[in-house]
Amino acid sequence: MVVADGTFARISIKHSGFKPESVIEASFDVLEAVPQIMDKVKLFQDRILTDTERLALATGAAAFRWEDETKAPINPSMLLNPRRYGDGAKDLWTTLNTVQENITQGGQRDRSRRRPDGSRMPKSRAIKGIDEDLKLNKALWHMAEVLRNGGGLRD
Repeated sequence: MVVADGTFARISIKHSGFKPESVIEASFDVLEAVPQIMDKVKLFQDRILTDTERLALATGAAAFRWEDETKAPINPSMLLNPRRYGDGAKDLWTTLNTVQENITQGGQRDRSRRRPDGSRMPKSRAIKGIDEDLKLNKALWHMAEVLRNGGGLRD
């Protein structure tokens, strides 16, 4: 999980000169932060989004991922399609997780989109690089914070 609001500091353990005590210490740091993170999750769960806000989150995620929405292999609204039964809720937490899963896992095809030469767009690709994954997740968390705080669009 990536929490990008300062609630949880980055923890890294070096492989060279590895000491088991550093893993134990890092584990306690994570455990200390869990209540604060869960409070934030609860705030996200309590924030019900309008359809416009949900689409704004998906569009922002697509813009961050593909830079140019017109070059994206899928329409941003496809990022809102749940992959599992029960993931169709309109709260911020569920929407954030649905968008995050769709954009990082890839595999979606938008049959309505075409390239300028008329050929079909490819399926969306999964994110495989850890750096790109971290950047995207931090950006998604930031977008969610903006929506939770009342920023963004309203119907």
